[in-house]
Amino acid sequence: MTSLKDAVERIKRLECPTGDLEHRVMGILEEYGVANKNEIMVNRDERFDRNEAQAYSTKISGDREQSIVILATSGLDDYVAKVVDVYIS
Repeated sequence: MTSLKDAVERIKRLECPTGDLEHRVMGILEEYGVANKNEIMVNRDERFDRNEAQAYSTKISGDREQSIVILATSGLDDYVAKVVDVYIS
């Protein structure tokens, strides 16, 4: 569980091109040993949108299936996404 918490802390500081958000999140989770990329699904999930932040739902399959919700805002011209909140659900 510590590696998941460490990965979440890293994701909270993420800023990247909007189109790369899903790929970068998968890379961070794999880098921290949470799961292999083939065990991770990151999808846009409008159900969790808050204020101006867009939500992404991350499902990690394996022994204990886990979910992470990532809230990110887009900057001017929708080029850069900045993560504003992450929580484990």
